[in-house]
Amino acid sequence: MNHKPNIRTGFTLVELLVVIAILGILMAMMVPAAGLIMKRVAKARAQSDASVGATVLLKYQAEYNRWPATYVPETKDTTDKEWVDMMGPKPGSGPVATNPKRIVFFEPGGGALGTVSPYVGAFVDPWGKPFKFRLELAGAGKMASPDEDKGGEIPYRAVAWSAGPDGDYATWPDNVKGWE
Repeated sequence: MNHKPNIRTGFTLVELLVVIAILGILMAMMVPAAGLIMKRVAKARAQSDASVGATVLLKYQAEYNRWPATYVPETKDTTDKEWVDMMGPKPGSGPVATNPKRIVFFEPGGGALGTVSPYVGAFVDPWGKPFKFRLELAGAGKMASPDEDKGGEIPYRAVAWSAGPDGDYATWPDNVKGWE
């Protein structure tokens, strides 16, 4: 009697189901971690972009020896379309009264420009709101911190910050500050 050995040539249904279940468990564990990573990436981008906004303002001040005339504390202090047009005039866009030399201090890219009304053309954070900025107008080289929760002074001449994920500039715990 010659018996042939029983040779398996594939996976059983149970084995496939076990592998799929293990992969499902691993994916379920990764989804929350991926969300946390994405939040951290958005905050890091907002902090970097806020620093860029403050640096652009410092370059403007160094070139013209004055701050932009369009800045009005507490009322005209966001990186809106007018700010973008002043800091990064497009070729052929005509004269810019607040940037007579037409120097390009800022070239938006990588999703930094808003596409949602009313922020079309504004320099925006990852959540779609323009950055707020504050300038030290007295020439002292330091200013009161815009963060009303912390108070005190900070050693900067120009700062910018994001409203954060909640989109509210007044709630400081989630605001992303370019100076920290």
